[in-house]
Amino acid sequence: MTRLFALCALALLLTTSIVAQDGRKTGPGAPAPHDYIIVCADSLHESAQEWAAYRKENGRNPKVVTMAEIAKAAEVEVAGLNEIKSWLGGAAKAVNEPLVNFQVLLIGDCPDEGKATHDPKTEIPWFLTRQEDSNPDPKRRKRVVTDNFLADIDNDENNLPEFAIGRIPARNNEQVRLALRKVKAYESAPQGEWLRNLTFFAGEGRFGEMVDRMLEGLFTRFAEQTIDPKYTVRMTYANINSSYAYVPRMFSDKVIEEANPGSLMLVYMGHGSYDRLDNMHVGDTRYPILLGDDVPKFDIKDGKLPVMLIVACQTGYMDHPKGSLCERICFAENAPVAIVASSRDSHPYSNTLLQKALCGEVIANRRTTLGEAFVRAKRELVLAEDPDRSQLEFMARLVIPKKDERDALNRSHVSMYNLTGDPGLRLRYPGLEPKPMAPASVNDKGVIHVKVRAPKSGADGKDLVWDCTVEVLRSKIPGELKAFNAADLTSGDAAKVKAAEEAIRANHAVSNNKVVSALKLKHIGSSKGDGEIEQHFEGKADSALAPGDYILKLSARDSEGKAYGFTSVPLKIEK
Repeated sequence: MTRLFALCALALLLTTSIVAQDGRKTGPGAPAPHDYIIVCADSLHESAQEWAAYRKENGRNPKVVTMAEIAKAAEVEVAGLNEIKSWLGGAAKAVNEPLVNFQVLLIGDCPDEGKATHDPKTEIPWFLTRQEDSNPDPKRRKRVVTDNFLADIDNDENNLPEFAIGRIPARNNEQVRLALRKVKAYESAPQGEWLRNLTFFAGEGRFGEMVDRMLEGLFTRFAEQTIDPKYTVRMTYANINSSYAYVPRMFSDKVIEEANPGSLMLVYMGHGSYDRLDNMHVGDTRYPILLGDDVPKFDIKDGKLPVMLIVACQTGYMDHPKGSLCERICFAENAPVAIVASSRDSHPYSNTLLQKALCGEVIANRRTTLGEAFVRAKRELVLAEDPDRSQLEFMARLVIPKKDERDALNRSHVSMYNLTGDPGLRLRYPGLEPKPMAPASVNDKGVIHVKVRAPKSGADGKDLVWDCTVEVLRSKIPGELKAFNAADLTSGDAAKVKAAEEAIRANHAVSNNKVVSALKLKHIGSSKGDGEIEQHFEGKADSALAPGDYILKLSARDSEGKAYGFTSVPLKIEK
């Protein structure tokens, strides 16, 4: 009966001359179904309407519905999860296109953990599943909470969402407007180098030597083989034995420093808690990676706000009475624009799969909206359609031998990971798409020749401005690393501490800087092919290149800075 009332309410909201049996509108002049739904707490209706107006300006067909309106349609005093889900199911069934393009934004906070009721003026409930989290101590495990329940309209056993859902966990209109300002700033940010940046930071696994080594190897393989070499990847690792480590007492500030120039994605992998990330361990001394109190230090200018993926436990614990780390990031003006995070204790196996899937959907597949990327990544956890999945599963068997246990973990992580942000966020990609025609070649005089398919000029009619660098492969470190004794960091000897910190700082810099030479490009001609223009360039490295494999990274921008693009070309220097 509840579902019937919800579908009737939907019919009243979409005025047409003919109603199909499934509730969809048909016939000449029928309005398009709503493809973007905002469910808001009752006191947040005003700012929710502002959000809907913005989405309408950029081509969506939004609909705002309050908790009170859903309750009225279902003839109940207070709308609960079943009434919300029924209403959304009716709206989704009215859409005549793939549901990956249908999105739902919840505007309202989660009730605190353990509360049996919710206040519809400021809250929208989320679902307490029967699944348990991945805490290694069975006595400390908790049931998983999620927004995914509302997006699983066919209620299959795998918990797979049919559409994307995200939440702005606001309790007042000012918080909603702040989050909307961030979305607007991001979607109108100028093109530039930030779209090429991928910023990673990580904590030690401490799952045991075998598992930690496997996880580190997976990331190295992921960075080298999965992420297109045209991107700039930076890593800061809270493992004092890594060349990517940073000065422990300054690690948290370094995370902020690395994020502030802006990037396409900001990704953390490691341990976490509801209000912070892990610690860096040096002997018996602990140094924070990122605390909730550090969040106001984010100062990412001009809308160059990354999408943040936190692959860790609990950082999306939005029903915690003291709030969560992802909520603090959501309501910090110059911090990441959206956060994907776990509501409870997660597991490194499923975390690795989700990280690879979501990064792939954004970086490689360039999905139009964050919601589409997120829902596809969650579905990959269960559907296992990635060609690399068989190899990942083979490695996972060393840790979790039974497939049914791995499958159950993945289903729980479909629930566990939630989006704090707008699923309708229009992901930003370069406006120019230069394409390499062939590997770069070098003659006996050391002159490098490269061909790229790209326009010769920008929209302003002026020639594009090109930049080029020669870089080593990501798995290589182009300089020498400095030796130091980690024990010196906690020795109390100021001179030893200073020397060790200087070595760590230098090692981090040389490990992340893959550039070995600049290459000043000279345009030497162009030719048309397949309706596009082949640009021919040549240049000479400003320093001698040793024999080996390199990557030529090229970027182009118009004279006004309104369009930007980048690509890469392999280069081999023979002996």
